[in-house]
Amino acid sequence: MCYNFNNKKVSLKKAAEDLNAEGYEEKEFELKGSINAFTKQTAPAIPAIVNHNGIVLMNTFWGAKENPDAPTKGKNLKSENTHTFYRKIEKNRCLIPASSYFEHKTVPVQGRKTPTKVKHEMFWKDKMQFYIAGYFDEYDDGSLGFGLVTTLPNPVQAEVHNRMIITLDAKMGRAFLDQEPIEEFQFPNYSPDLEYVNLEPEKVQDTLF
Repeated sequence: MCYNFNNKKVSLKKAAEDLNAEGYEEKEFELKGSINAFTKQTAPAIPAIVNHNGIVLMNTFWGAKENPDAPTKGKNLKSENTHTFYRKIEKNRCLIPASSYFEHKTVPVQGRKTPTKVKHEMFWKDKMQFYIAGYFDEYDDGSLGFGLVTTLPNPVQAEVHNRMIITLDAKMGRAFLDQEPIEEFQFPNYSPDLEYVNLEPEKVQDTLF
């Protein structure tokens, strides 16, 4: 599952223009680069474009529900559960601008019972940014928190991990915000053009001996 994504190369101005979103004021937002689900959140600080009283760019939390005792609860949401577990929030659509995300590939190690985890960075081929599909919920204080929506992997993602977050271009992003059925964005109905880089090749070398 994706618990780490990157927005360091994102243009929020472009994102707002791509998705006809209100609320862009450069001084109101900070692109932190690598965003980790396990980092304690004290204030909404992740820029997202939400369908909430209009299409608006705003700072949000990562996590569809407040749960300080379970740091990853509500961070990744299976799209296949949309009409059951998430039916109360399935119309709460949002998009999180990102430039890449990170997955850990499980690799067997010869002579060891426990496999190793090898970190990979996933990109869209030939594109600087994309939009991660999310469902959001409202916290007690009125802040919004999102969960990334996942699907089965396409062939490239499957080389690294058995689930894939739904990443969209501007056209498909607008369709998602406009409440097109989630099935339209699931693999194999929709498949992004992904590529990846192994960030820890030395771990793979260790498995050869």
